[in-house]
Amino acid sequence: MKKRALLLAGILLFCGLSPAMAASYPSRSIQFLIGWDIGGGSDQAGRTLCAKAEKYLGQPFAIQNLPAGSGAKAYMAIAGAKPDGYTIGLTTSTISTLKPLGRIPVGSEDFEHVILFNSDPGGIWVHTDAPWKSLGEFLAYAKANPERVSVAASTPGSITRFQMMALEQEGGVRFRVLSQQGGAANGLTNLAGRHIDAAMGTPLEGYALYTAGKIRPLGFCSEERVPMMADVPTWKEQGIDVALSTARTVIAPKGTPKEVIDTLYEAFRKVVTDPEYSKSMEAKGSNVHALTPEETRQFLREQDARFAALIRNTGAK
Repeated sequence: MKKRALLLAGILLFCGLSPAMAASYPSRSIQFLIGWDIGGGSDQAGRTLCAKAEKYLGQPFAIQNLPAGSGAKAYMAIAGAKPDGYTIGLTTSTISTLKPLGRIPVGSEDFEHVILFNSDPGGIWVHTDAPWKSLGEFLAYAKANPERVSVAASTPGSITRFQMMALEQEGGVRFRVLSQQGGAANGLTNLAGRHIDAAMGTPLEGYALYTAGKIRPLGFCSEERVPMMADVPTWKEQGIDVALSTARTVIAPKGTPKEVIDTLYEAFRKVVTDPEYSKSMEAKGSNVHALTPEETRQFLREQDARFAALIRNTGAK
């Protein structure tokens, strides 16, 4: 029996996980890094997920926002952290764009993947009192006034920036682009204050200002209409053949033991499959998923290829 126990300990140590860790993870709080400002869509999604996962893990999450470079600062911090499960974080689809754009030296293949738990379509919003009632009217005005219509989007490399570029390309227009540090929510706030003409953002990011009567969407770049805003047509329905969503995942440093990844996945899976959670997110126009670590990895491989092609085709920098 003693030899058998020692053999088991040796196997666990060889795999990078001590016997104590295998039995007790997590034994303390987990740092969760979010590369966008507090209050934005990614911040809301990540904080809600972690808050509900704490009861399954038995330990709290320490949320830290590192808003810089459309997630770049957080990705680098996670990549350089000890692979023990105590530093993890959130990604958007910029995990597939920043490396090919040369912004950071790491991409999706440089992390362990826990779960793909959320996705949101992009959209373009205007102030409630704006004169444009449809995407077509807005684009016609922008075409007649090149580079004069101000549109807020996140920094280059962000998904909202790619969505805006696709809208320009398909609509044959050129906007006056205002980069927003920290995520799309800042642009939507500026829009609500009437400082700009329009802003890019997801239903989740725009939900609070929309329900407050400050802003309204002209359309979302999704395959189907957003259920909680069913009266808003998609871009495709309005002649813009673009469907581009951002996918949110949880990542860990490369080399984090499988047992730890599996523990985290199971906790997050319980959250996202809870009907109360899914209903609350879907009520804000946000999609809920529960992809396994391997399914998430495969999704990101395919996403990497799609964005590499998009970067080539648009000449994005």
